[in-house]
Amino acid sequence: MYATIHPFTAPTDARSALAGGPDPVGTVVLASPDGDGGTLLALWPDPDSAARSGAARVYRVSDEMRGRATGRRPMFAQVTWINGDGDRARADAAEHGGRDRIWPAVREIDGIVEVLAMRSDDHRIVVVGLTTDRETHDRVQRAIMATPLLADEDQAQLPGPDRVDLVRVLAADLPTAVGS
Repeated sequence: MYATIHPFTAPTDARSALAGGPDPVGTVVLASPDGDGGTLLALWPDPDSAARSGAARVYRVSDEMRGRATGRRPMFAQVTWINGDGDRARADAAEHGGRDRIWPAVREIDGIVEVLAMRSDDHRIVVVGLTTDRETHDRVQRAIMATPLLADEDQAQLPGPDRVDLVRVLAADLPTAVGS
């Protein structure tokens, strides 16, 4: 599965953010953290469809994790941007930490609907955590901060996110199985 990210100026224009071509197999419409407009996350079955969407960058969905609230409507999302300089070793470290340390620490937290971890060919990572309420993001953050690094993790390779946005989910149409 592949993903693209498209800014838009008004929620009624979210779908027009796509350049055309085939329809995505899923979408998540997110409000802007600072008011007007927002972001459309489009999910695609293959990289060619994603590339025709007009996005500047195509992401491969590297991990799709379903929480205890799977099937419930997500109301909030935390969008975390990692590794803005595209360093492969940092991207590998972030994926390892997310999959092997963070997810096991948070997966039983009630309110998590789904988490999509996405990586571009140039090693940028975006993680979208969909939840039923804002408080879930607070519980997730506390759990992450209380979790020690794994023995094989190097703190120097984990400088933290470049940006974190906590936003409202305006609409979500997720495919049954996002992961590949």
